[in-house]
Amino acid sequence: MKNINKSLLISIFGLSLSAFADNAIFSKAQTLLESKAPAISVEYDSSLVSTICPKGSAGCFSSADGGRIILSSELPAHHHDVVLFGLFADYIQYNDHRVIDSNFTCDAKVKFLQDEGKNHLANLYKGQCDTLYKGQILVSL
Repeated sequence: MKNINKSLLISIFGLSLSAFADNAIFSKAQTLLESKAPAISVEYDSSLVSTICPKGSAGCFSSADGGRIILSSELPAHHHDVVLFGLFADYIQYNDHRVIDSNFTCDAKVKFLQDEGKNHLANLYKGQCDTLYKGQILVSL
């Protein structure tokens, strides 16, 4: 019984730290995007990610039922913060404008990483942004 209580206490403490870290990342997203969007729930559930989110993604923002962010519980620690930040950026854009600009989100993730002093990761993400979104010719019909 004593071990169960200790395990429960450790689990609750771990969840509290995770929620605190998530809130800090959300605050940074609000500041960078100059928004006062209300907080949104974050669920860590790999099976939900594979059911709801685009195939191969680590998570997603869903506007259904008031909105939520679903994130894989198997996400590598060194990518967690930037992936969560990007999903918060998507949510904030949707909340404020009802549009999500993937290029803007990508650039915001690079800025977030630079502000965090993670320049190597920032350069990797910048390269990905440049490859995916820059220099494209958009044709309107």
